[in-house]
Amino acid sequence: MANTIDKKWSHLSATLFSDLSEGIFAFGEDLSIIAWNPALVELLQLPPAVMTGATAHDLMSYCALRGDFGPGAPATLADAALGHLRAAHTSFMAWPVAGRTALRIRAKQVGEGVTIAFVAEEDVSGAPRPVPARARVHAGDSRLETFILGQIREGFVVTDVDGIIVNCNPAACEILGVPETELLGLSTFSFLPAGPEKAVVQDTIHSTLNENRTWSDETEIVRPDGSRRVIESSVTPMRGPDGAIIGRIGVMRDVTARWEAEKGVREAETKFRNLVDGSLQGVMIHRDSRIVYVNQSAAQIYGSTTDRMIGRSVLDYCSAEDLKRGQDSMRKTISPAWKLRGRREDGSTVWVEVNAREVDWEGEAARQVTIVDITEKQRAEEALHHAQKLDSLGQLTGGIAHDFNNLLGVISGNLELLREQIDNRGEHASYIEASLRSVRRGAELSKRLLAFARKQPLKPELTDLNELVGSMTTILQRTLGETINVEPRLVNAPWPVLIDPGQMENVLLNLALNARDAMPQGGRLLLETANLSLEHDLVRDPTVIPAGDYLKLTVRDTGTGMAPEVLEKAFEPFFTTKDVGVGSGLGLSMIYGFVQQSAGHIYIDSATGAGTTVHLYLPKAAQSVPSPSRQKVKSSMPAGNNEVVLVVEDDSDLRDLAVLLLNRMGYKTHEAADGQMAIALLDKLPHIDLLFTDLVLPEGIGGVEIAQAARKRFPGLKVLFTSGYGESASFQNVLPPDTTVEMISKPYRREVLAKRLQEVLSS
Repeated sequence: MANTIDKKWSHLSATLFSDLSEGIFAFGEDLSIIAWNPALVELLQLPPAVMTGATAHDLMSYCALRGDFGPGAPATLADAALGHLRAAHTSFMAWPVAGRTALRIRAKQVGEGVTIAFVAEEDVSGAPRPVPARARVHAGDSRLETFILGQIREGFVVTDVDGIIVNCNPAACEILGVPETELLGLSTFSFLPAGPEKAVVQDTIHSTLNENRTWSDETEIVRPDGSRRVIESSVTPMRGPDGAIIGRIGVMRDVTARWEAEKGVREAETKFRNLVDGSLQGVMIHRDSRIVYVNQSAAQIYGSTTDRMIGRSVLDYCSAEDLKRGQDSMRKTISPAWKLRGRREDGSTVWVEVNAREVDWEGEAARQVTIVDITEKQRAEEALHHAQKLDSLGQLTGGIAHDFNNLLGVISGNLELLREQIDNRGEHASYIEASLRSVRRGAELSKRLLAFARKQPLKPELTDLNELVGSMTTILQRTLGETINVEPRLVNAPWPVLIDPGQMENVLLNLALNARDAMPQGGRLLLETANLSLEHDLVRDPTVIPAGDYLKLTVRDTGTGMAPEVLEKAFEPFFTTKDVGVGSGLGLSMIYGFVQQSAGHIYIDSATGAGTTVHLYLPKAAQSVPSPSRQKVKSSMPAGNNEVVLVVEDDSDLRDLAVLLLNRMGYKTHEAADGQMAIALLDKLPHIDLLFTDLVLPEGIGGVEIAQAARKRFPGLKVLFTSGYGESASFQNVLPPDTTVEMISKPYRREVLAKRLQEVLSS
């Protein structure tokens, strides 16, 4: 991995870095310097040999020993400078040898464990300073190669002095929602929402850059499709030989998901502050734990009245889980603010933040407790933590599913080839069929992993959910048996939703089977739809549902319900309360992933002995969304006619299998193990009819880049992508406008591969 990062940054150093007037060097987590530009050597007056094989610590030590950071112990100054470098968005001053201008060094972390440090002259006089001739940057000279910057999460754009985009990387195109061919020539300011704030942002950026400073902030943008995103961006000026600004480099990162997840926390904190500012805090005074005074706000917090609370023990309003903490706090003269679970009059839990101090009450010592209800704030924080946890699990399971699909593809393909060599009626044939059934079950598990990771391929259609639920009712009733009654309650004129109907049927089936297991003695399963408009965000443990129009689907059973510790882990993959070998623990995680991937929300209400209710909120779709037609796949397995196919796959076993299958189908094949080998082959081959390539490949050159290079060499070339992920839709916006993404998911069966090849070749 380190080798790959070194290659990327070495190439970036030779292209973008070399054109900048600022000194730049990049280093990794082990502090080894992986890239630098000539301006750095000039500004720091370094012998060229110093940088070769050096670390950031070596460089800072060299500068400290030379006196660049002023008087003091060189080791201490070097460590302090290194500490600044390793912290994001920091800067510090340095003075090279006598007679040189002061320098300012600032650093930024850019992903993959890489930090970039920028070194620039600090003009304390205000007079413009000449910069090296290499600082002249034109649109054609600033090249951010897609195969390098495509691996970095941040978007990069290069603009002229007016903010017109002259160069960009794929991440910027994805963030801004515009293909590269359309993004070039647009103004960065065109993405700002219309209004007086737009002019303020423009003026602020201009003035900041003119002062030779970097502008950084979080801003909301409006993409051409009308969707809004929140991006964290920084803009750095580029200056020409005369010191004038000739362009800008912008770095951006989409922080919408984090911003939305934190929105509930911010709103809850705002409500909390309003309570404090408006003197709506609960106040309770107790003597020897007996309440002698309580105000109306405190009584409301605990769901009681002032008359009922006076005379009772303050510990009656502590939950059993936090009772000891409440007792400990009463032994302290002054208790700092802490949060705990309180017990309301009806036995329910309320999260409160309290602090206490000793006071004089009616001539005797007592303790005053101030109380703030933070239940919504706590739920919002838990929702954020829960979303972060599930997102991390999703990344892990998506990677596992990708590798798992490669393994299954090799096993499945070789079993099918072996089946051709033996008597289908013999004993060995039954072994092969049993193995193939296990492969198919493994592929189904992999699909569920991809569903949880929100990377499964979906075919969304404008769907009438009432019609879908109605068609499933008979099937569910037959599946659950006579002891369970399935009751649909469907709203009149339901709002349309944009979902994959096949996956939605799987959701209903999984929820019904879970309900059946929770009702061994029988019961009732309610399926209810409703049109719902939320005027404000709805905080549901552990979910925050933004305001908007939704079609709500409720699935309620009368079963045994879930304990709190089970409910907390319900959506985690592989978590199950069933016996070993009975359940995979992927049912609810698959449902969670599908709902999230469909831009919806889901939460569960459940308690032991009280049944379980699953609430699904699916966004209302626009009426104008067309429903894609379903193409019927022919049942016969077509063969090739000596068409030439270039196969690109980094897994050697899977590549060997694919080549063998294609040769047996009647195709002529060439193969490559990575993107560099494939592009080299393109120049040697006189003709190819189809490119069959994995989307994700090592060394920074993926299937998309290979397809682009191949279409330049062979216009009109047919391309079939394959992947263990299901992310074909995310690659559409980086391909030429006339390119259609044709995709086959791993593991693929021979018959399916044969049909897809013919479909693509004949399209």
